[in-house]
Amino acid sequence: MSNSLALPEKRKRWTDVFVDYGIYTSVVILFFAFGFFFPQAFFSVTNVRNILASASVIGIMAIGMTFVILTANIDLSVGSAAYFAVALGVLAVKRAGWHPFLGILIIVATAIGIGALNGFQISRLKMVPLIATLASLGIFRGLALQFTDAASIYGMPPLISKIGIGYVGSAPIPIIMLFVLYVLAYYILEKTRFGTYVYAVGGDRDAAFKAGIHVPNVMLSVYLLHGFFVGMASLILCARMDGVVPALGAGMEFDVITAVILGGTSFSGGVGNIWGTLAGAVIITLINTALTILNVSAFYYDIFKGSVILLAVVLDTFRQRRMGIIT
Repeated sequence: MSNSLALPEKRKRWTDVFVDYGIYTSVVILFFAFGFFFPQAFFSVTNVRNILASASVIGIMAIGMTFVILTANIDLSVGSAAYFAVALGVLAVKRAGWHPFLGILIIVATAIGIGALNGFQISRLKMVPLIATLASLGIFRGLALQFTDAASIYGMPPLISKIGIGYVGSAPIPIIMLFVLYVLAYYILEKTRFGTYVYAVGGDRDAAFKAGIHVPNVMLSVYLLHGFFVGMASLILCARMDGVVPALGAGMEFDVITAVILGGTSFSGGVGNIWGTLAGAVIITLINTALTILNVSAFYYDIFKGSVILLAVVLDTFRQRRMGIIT
């Protein structure tokens, strides 16, 4: 009798372990699996460093998206926001002749401004996040195409280009930015009152309001913070591209959202952790790298990426059922 009762409990514990730590195990398994088939592309310090550097853009954007999704919101405009921010910064440097440092400030400030706009619409005007950010996606990509005449503009000064390709010692600057920003995000989420408010708002807005939390202010602050992280990622994008191209950021929102959900943050809000998001970003980068090496057709590429998104949603649904959020 005792054994039959203990067995389901044991299975539950193993299920919990898989759900809670499976994302980290998946990173290791995927790395060694891809390394087995493509040893020259994976099994070296240089290539591991390159993979982490490649993960920096998605990974940094996913930090802000984690905050957003933790509050049970969404942002579909990250790719267009990055494109518009980079376009303004590049135009300021290349056409207006402004100092590169001002170009950097413009890129970050523009991304924060777009985050503020989205946050204002959602927290103050009570717009549906999906609709508000979908509108921003179209508006800011259209404006960027208009301002740049849908042309590519290249030739960034060293101050900007070093952000994407420079080193501090033997560590690439994008990797340093990646880990510094993740440590910062971890501290905000886990060690500050604001982080507690973020979880509370996502878990139950009515309960958070009754507890004295100013829910609209928290939501607006989250989108502002999200804009900052998008701006930092946009700097790396600008440096890597050596300017701006019309396709910059296109479809990036799907990779970013998938990384967050794969990392264990629930679409329903209130549940998640920042290190899981980093693992999710690395998984997305490993998959992208493998598909590129295999020279997979764009059609199959989209099918595969769509399947990964579906898997992320299925895992999220399983987590919510396990926690009793849904039945």
